[in-house]
Amino acid sequence: FAASQTSSMSRPSMYYLMKHSLEGKLYKDYVFAVDKWPDYTAIMGVDRTEDTEVSLLVFHWDDEEGLRTLLKDDNLVNWKKFVIVKSIPVSGITIFEEAFKEKGAIITITMKAFLASYLHDTAPAAMSATMDDVTVGSISPDHCQLVDETFEYGGLEGSQDLIRHQ
Repeated sequence: FAASQTSSMSRPSMYYLMKHSLEGKLYKDYVFAVDKWPDYTAIMGVDRTEDTEVSLLVFHWDDEEGLRTLLKDDNLVNWKKFVIVKSIPVSGITIFEEAFKEKGAIITITMKAFLASYLHDTAPAAMSATMDDVTVGSISPDHCQLVDETFEYGGLEGSQDLIRHQ
């Protein structure tokens, strides 16, 4: 799911992705760009890790033209790689379809829903649980191993580091 109608990440998540990337804490090498400076309306992060066939895009925009500007920049997006756009909000699907078509790339939009589930066999069945049965709290870096082991996309090289710094 998208973080908002105009982003794949919330502003705080984008900030921390940028911060941790620049500090070298992530196993991926991101490059970040804005559509204009200093009054930017769109931010895009592109995974520039050399030894991968995939380019991952993350973004936040307040103005559609700002996002279009970033997607047209051939120095930012390597259209020869398999491009994955993290969580395209419904309001952005047309923008991405246009950009991919313009670059001669094929876009396939898949919908995936992640449903919350219990991680332990001793927990009650999800349908029988009430809010009295559930404890909600924040996760800490100490939880990253459990998340990595149980998350659909966990268990990959570097995934624990990525989870730890989210």
